[in-house]
Amino acid sequence: MCLQHDYVFQCNHRAFARFDNCPNFGRTCYGAGGTHNELLVQDICSDCKTRPFDPNPKGRLNDPYRAANRRAIEGGGGKN
Repeated sequence: MCLQHDYVFQCNHRAFARFDNCPNFGRTCYGAGGTHNELLVQDICSDCKTRPFDPNPKGRLNDPYRAANRRAIEGGGGKN
């Protein structure tokens, strides 16, 4: 059976590590099941490391197009 390995960081984020396929992959086996092997990492992920240095962390929240769409949805309409 195939097995997928995932990194699990201290911040509880997950990342793909590697995929080990079995000899029957593609014939009778169609990939890893729902359970993955977890490789614990004693550090936080790169996203959490760089988040404090984001020059504009709320930039997406202040986007006028998203704000207009949000107001339209709350008013019962919406933009496509």
